[in-house]
Amino acid sequence: MSSQPITTAWPYEVLYRFLTIVGATVDVIPQSTAVLPERHAAVCRGCDASYTYAVGVSHDLKKWAQAHSETCRALPRPTA
Repeated sequence: MSSQPITTAWPYEVLYRFLTIVGATVDVIPQSTAVLPERHAAVCRGCDASYTYAVGVSHDLKKWAQAHSETCRALPRPTA
């Protein structure tokens, strides 16, 4: 099995990105609000599952993103 490098740029707000087994991504992004300015979330771009953490990018947030990316089989959403 060969792999091809990913050559597209990440969206500006993406801090971390995990590739799922079928090519979608799980992105860690800021979701700041007036009440929670340090809030971040991991969002699957295939199945829309998400995990939100109230303060910063925690180890648990990245751990959830990686674990989800290793098991999610939802195909990436079309871009057009």
